[in-house]
Amino acid sequence: MKQLYQNCLLCSCISLIGATLLLIFFPLWSTTAVIFCIIAGIFILLGYIGSLSPDQVTWSDAPVSRWLASYQDDLDNVFCLYITIHSNGLYQSCIDRQELADIYRWCEGEIKAYVGKANIQRMTHNEYIVLKRFPVMGMLGEREKGEYQKSTCQTLSGRLQSLISPREHIEVFIGSASSGMRYHMDSIEQVIDLAYVTQRQAQSEHRRWLIADEHIRARKLDVDECKQGFLKEGWEAEFNPFYQPIIDPETFTIVGSESLARWQMGGFRILAAQVFKDVAAELYHIATIDSIIINKTFASIRTMMLARLLPYTFKVVINVSNESLVKGFAEKMHFLAKQNGIATSQIEFDMADYSFTTDESLTAIKDLRELGFKVSLDIFEDTAFDLQAFARADFDTIKLNFIAFTPLLQQVYASLIEAAHEKGVEVVAKGIENREVLNAAINLGCDFVQGNYFTLPIPEQTFKIFMNKYQEGLYVDSLG
Repeated sequence: MKQLYQNCLLCSCISLIGATLLLIFFPLWSTTAVIFCIIAGIFILLGYIGSLSPDQVTWSDAPVSRWLASYQDDLDNVFCLYITIHSNGLYQSCIDRQELADIYRWCEGEIKAYVGKANIQRMTHNEYIVLKRFPVMGMLGEREKGEYQKSTCQTLSGRLQSLISPREHIEVFIGSASSGMRYHMDSIEQVIDLAYVTQRQAQSEHRRWLIADEHIRARKLDVDECKQGFLKEGWEAEFNPFYQPIIDPETFTIVGSESLARWQMGGFRILAAQVFKDVAAELYHIATIDSIIINKTFASIRTMMLARLLPYTFKVVINVSNESLVKGFAEKMHFLAKQNGIATSQIEFDMADYSFTTDESLTAIKDLRELGFKVSLDIFEDTAFDLQAFARADFDTIKLNFIAFTPLLQQVYASLIEAAHEKGVEVVAKGIENREVLNAAINLGCDFVQGNYFTLPIPEQTFKIFMNKYQEGLYVDSLG
């Protein structure tokens, strides 16, 4: 909408220039010039009205810094609500912004009526912060604080939802956090930050409200640690590939391995991708991490093949993000494979389904396959996958996550495996955690199996020992 207002002002300028030129060079056309001036006036008026749009960010009367400081001295008796009003409707968010602005205004009024005008700040057009004191100062334990926040979130969420019609496709998400003896914080900004992280978690889980618990607090500590880690010089050297074997379920021989990115932070703490990937994406480091892992994996596999720990037919699966699938990626990978003496047919690039949705990534995938590389598609990752990506079949392998497997889903898995085999696509059952799930994957006809039942992802030196010990195959009966 802001762009529309800017266009109105631009059109008004063009109209005024046109009127001026008509009066100078064609004085007899004065009537036309007047019409141009009227049009210009209308556009100027529209632009001015647009500049007064209620979508603008508003703040309380008191400066924010003074507002926050008023709670700092009483930090252990304060809790924060971070509230987001999220529109799922294209019409409201892109066309009828006035309707959306009205809903924001109604919700803001309802929040003020419930918590008090002095306790709220509007951060953006659809985000609000509430800072509120507990009713019994200094006398509430952790459990009582949690119960009070729960009651507040339930009541406020219900009041806000009552203002919104189901047809409007608008959701309200609330995250609540507080300081205390068990999880003490040093500043009100830290409490707000934790409430924000909690609200994001609530939104990702499609829950109307959520109270910060030990898991969310641990997640936030990980995020903070990652942010600090990326600020250090030389963080790139701390990223290394860890390997998890891929097993032939008929012979239980190791036919390949997946290379997984791990951050060995400070040389001792090991962070998996799910811990650092969001922060890395926010800081635009994903493609850099991909490049580091790919280069180190190629060099590592070359070393192990030369040491005869791996056969020259050994499959190597490497995760690659959508950010890396750009023009020239396939040619670069071909050069690295040739440089390290690895056949392109040995390398399989593992991708999420969203990598099969953009023209640039699809072109990169096509180029990879034309150069002899394999491509695998991860499906059933977060309870859903892209059926269009599956139907397109621009890949050689699908990976079914058996962590989600239950007998109720057996027919679904069986249908996917059958459809894949009809397309000439191999199936890897990943997430094998126990013998029962392993047997289910075998009975369903999966071509390969992989998971913590065999071993956790392990660093290069440990993987060398593992391969040396099990070159003839795994003894599954000994795994329990």
